[in-house]
Amino acid sequence: MSWLSRLINVVRASKVERDLDDELRFHIDARIDALVQTGLPRHVAEEQVVRQFGSRLRLREASRDVKLLPWLDSLVRDIRLGLRMLRKHAVVTGAAIVSLSLALGACTGAFSLIDALILRPLPVRAPERLIHLTFPTYDPAWPENDTFSDPLFVRLREAARGRVDLFAVSYPERPSATFGDQGGEKEKLRTQFVSGDTFNRLGVVPAVGRLLTPQDDVRPGAHPVAVVSHAFWMRRFGGDPAIVGRWFALEERRAFGSGLWAGGQFQIVGVAEPRFMGVEPGRATDLWLPYAMAPGRLGNPEHSSFRVIGRVKEDASLEQVQSVLQAAFTSFRREHVERFGRGQSPESLERFVGTPLYVRSAANGPSPLRQQFERSLWILAAIAALVLLIAGSNVANLFLARTAAREREMSLRVSIGAGRGRLIQQMLVESALVAGVACALGLLFAGVAAPAVVGMLASADDPVYLDLRVDWRLVAFVGSLALLTTAVFGLAPALRAASVAPMTALKTGSAGAGTRAGVMRPFVAFQVAFSLVVLFVGGLLVLSFARLASVNPGFSSSGVVLLSVEPLHRVDEKRLHRALLQILDRLRDVPGVQAVSSAEFNVLGRPWRHYVRVPGTEHETIEATMAPVTPGFFETMRIPVLDGRTFTRRDIEAKNSTAVVVNQTFARRYFGRERAVGRLFEGRFDDNVVQNEIVGVVADTKHDLREPAAPTLYIPLRATGTFHVRTADDSATLMSRLREEVHAADPAFRVTAVTPQSAVIDQTLLRERLLALLSGFFAVVGLVLAAVGLYGVLSYSVVQRTKEIGIRLALGAQQLAVVRSVVTDAGITMLVGAAGGLAGGLYLARFVRALLYEVQPFDLWSLALPVGSLLCAGALAAVLPARRAARVDPVVALRYE
Repeated sequence: MSWLSRLINVVRASKVERDLDDELRFHIDARIDALVQTGLPRHVAEEQVVRQFGSRLRLREASRDVKLLPWLDSLVRDIRLGLRMLRKHAVVTGAAIVSLSLALGACTGAFSLIDALILRPLPVRAPERLIHLTFPTYDPAWPENDTFSDPLFVRLREAARGRVDLFAVSYPERPSATFGDQGGEKEKLRTQFVSGDTFNRLGVVPAVGRLLTPQDDVRPGAHPVAVVSHAFWMRRFGGDPAIVGRWFALEERRAFGSGLWAGGQFQIVGVAEPRFMGVEPGRATDLWLPYAMAPGRLGNPEHSSFRVIGRVKEDASLEQVQSVLQAAFTSFRREHVERFGRGQSPESLERFVGTPLYVRSAANGPSPLRQQFERSLWILAAIAALVLLIAGSNVANLFLARTAAREREMSLRVSIGAGRGRLIQQMLVESALVAGVACALGLLFAGVAAPAVVGMLASADDPVYLDLRVDWRLVAFVGSLALLTTAVFGLAPALRAASVAPMTALKTGSAGAGTRAGVMRPFVAFQVAFSLVVLFVGGLLVLSFARLASVNPGFSSSGVVLLSVEPLHRVDEKRLHRALLQILDRLRDVPGVQAVSSAEFNVLGRPWRHYVRVPGTEHETIEATMAPVTPGFFETMRIPVLDGRTFTRRDIEAKNSTAVVVNQTFARRYFGRERAVGRLFEGRFDDNVVQNEIVGVVADTKHDLREPAAPTLYIPLRATGTFHVRTADDSATLMSRLREEVHAADPAFRVTAVTPQSAVIDQTLLRERLLALLSGFFAVVGLVLAAVGLYGVLSYSVVQRTKEIGIRLALGAQQLAVVRSVVTDAGITMLVGAAGGLAGGLYLARFVRALLYEVQPFDLWSLALPVGSLLCAGALAAVLPARRAARVDPVVALRYE
């Protein structure tokens, strides 16, 4: 028979068996009838035919092997038997599936996130040949920079021509766009300026219309065209092909009040293909504009806002590319050293010119989100893998206990001729069924958990997009996990079942109970060790987040709301300045408002830095953080004034005001014990040297909760920024009134967002909160699984030792001694596992050290929290088995045996 027919017969095995029985019966009856016709009595003929044909069962099985695939048929039979056995032991099966599905779901979710953000290459042509350029900043808080100015990009592109095709892509921005069908309502779009050859270099094709071309870069501002993403096209326009040729209004500002605009009408000329969402994983781009339309950036060597990406030619090596680009980079910096390095020391100037240029792979795209969360995601993946090991050990223990209970069944099967391999196959099939169901449930869990984690990576104002699709990579990963789980955690029960001795197992008694329980103890030790590792690492991250969240930032965030304000159309600097004063006055008079001020930057988040010269000090040229603010800022944020005064209205009304306020760190670092108020220093702004006078000293505030306060200069704010309003309550009525007052102060302005200051602080702790929340969750899961595993072993040990315990109690043993004998083995197992887990936790702690804040692995609480939690869980797991052992009735136990 053909293999296809044999394969089909496996599916309909019952029909094949009936046909074989009918055929065999036909041949036997025909032979009997033939012998009867020769004169033999029927009973003699039947005996002769039976001797000729032999065993009917053996003959049918031999014929059956010819008509089916024996190995596949045995596998199907084992699956059916496995399903029946799993249904019979529903409690054990349910516990195994729940444990594994949770762990497999965590691993699958972690892989889905890591694949989307870190591993998956860009959906472009030959992504492995893409590169992007970076250079070191010598700043520990920001070690590398990947932004370049337009003149530098042009220099690099010309120098590398023939070896690599470079193109420029700006950082994503979120300007407001207005489409004609919205009635003038604005919506935020993530927008990028790209050079005209970007889509061609990447190999992206249009879904509708055309994409940007090099001709769109010919004359700055001459080609107001745009390309939209496929996702935005479908979401906003429902896939309408008539979008090509439609015009929309776009306005963009780098910072409110800066005067930098790119406004006007743009025409949509095409839609990008569906798979391309931009070159930055995690940030889906809605709109691409020509590089030549970037306002104030072309030809400006001081305006660095472009990433430089390139495709390396097939006949060029990375070493050649790096050598050519490095020479052009160094030459450009040498030509502009006076502009960029004014006020710096000779050593700093030499380092500036000699800065190396790095050529990085861009196969999976440059991504700040990846840089921020890569280490965190790998840590979560490692913790999820440890939870999988805990769950697997728990499942192995459950299956070992069930295998021990089925020893007589296995012995009987061996006695009637079953091979050891067939018993191993049967147990592995049962393990595979559990793993398969757990994988399916794990996929459902991951499908819910992974998007939830993505939502925790950023705020609603700046959403993160990760393509968490189910593709062959995810299917391969889940399949590999299922096979690995089956092989590793199902092999021990399978080997145990296959090694059973028929004569020993069929005897009545429990002489091997201690041996059977001993087989399970190594898995309990593994569970304890893995659980302690998860508890230790998770405890470090939770403690770190708790301490970071309790850091005093130097200002009061409660009761403060931030109003983001922007004009409805272009306004000049005079009107911006006038609007600033009018809005402050109107908001100050609103009932329920305690204080009002404005600042160019929020308190958290490092503002721009500047070099100033302080004559007569040890550090004549210093770098300080610049923070433009209005009068009332320190009162609004409740920042204490230590000396002198703060700003007055005259300071922001006068253009030539020289008053500045410094923080305590600035005064202490550069003036020591001398009084800072009244000291003069030089600041260079727009190539003009200005003499500034320190009029006040205020307490330190932290721009980064993780770092000490930086030397800060507060200067008068000349244009509008973010308004800080301290209120007695944050009711919706008051917020609506604030919006109305802003518009009433100047109808050309509107409030675009109202954000509590506390929410901004929470935003800065996204990574730490994510790690603490998920690692804490995994630690609790691991602890519960370890406790369940220990409880299972102790309960099984008590059941198997019932006769022994009964005899000891009958001979006069105390209940406490019985309990001690039961718990001692578990205690030794826990100590062994805890020792290994503590060593593993201390080793792995070095990988999370960079994420910790004022927490060390050898701190008291770092050690006491995981060890104490594990001891409490172990004690709780031992209570019921110990109580059961102490209450064994000797008479009942001996009668049962």
